[in-house]
Amino acid sequence: MKPVVGLTGILGSGKSSVAERLRRLGACIVDMDDAGRWAVEAERVRRRLRKAFGAQIFDAENQLLRKKLGDIVFSDSAALAVLNSIVHPVMLRRARSLIKKEKTRRACLYIVVDAALLFELDFEKECDLTVTVAAPIERCLERAEQSKKMTRQQALDRIHAQMAQDEKTKRSDYVILNDKGLYELEHAVAKLHEWIMRKMNGCAGLQTSRQ
Repeated sequence: MKPVVGLTGILGSGKSSVAERLRRLGACIVDMDDAGRWAVEAERVRRRLRKAFGAQIFDAENQLLRKKLGDIVFSDSAALAVLNSIVHPVMLRRARSLIKKEKTRRACLYIVVDAALLFELDFEKECDLTVTVAAPIERCLERAEQSKKMTRQQALDRIHAQMAQDEKTKRSDYVILNDKGLYELEHAVAKLHEWIMRKMNGCAGLQTSRQ
């Protein structure tokens, strides 16, 4: 059986960069964000979103205005809870279906679930190993502003809506500190891959590691 590795990190930590590098090393990636985007395409989900948040979150062609919805929910914890109650059950079913499919792929060494809300969703219970990508908050904010075109306040709202980074690292089996450059990140990911392979082969390894 191929192990399932839960990969998490706050906004701007570089989690998706780590996932992409693990893919190059032979992992299969299940992206929880992609599962979420798939979920909101379901008509039953859209009907509930429209009822909860109004027609303002859709354009004239019935396309979901994700940024507008994000601005609503990430500044209002009650609204975020409503959104999660609508989307998360469908999203999780999709993710589980994708994991099941990836387990049948011969070329897949192990499965990485790229999930910002890994612990918030209790999805770590469905993983064999958990990894957090951590970085200084200021660096995370800079990355979010540059790569995702967010304002600083938008990035802060999203980070504050997630579990604190310190709590994620405490609950993980392995931690990568992404606080340097790309060369150092490549090296850290290679060490993570080696650690996962040792775990797969039943060799003694670090129970918790920070690289």
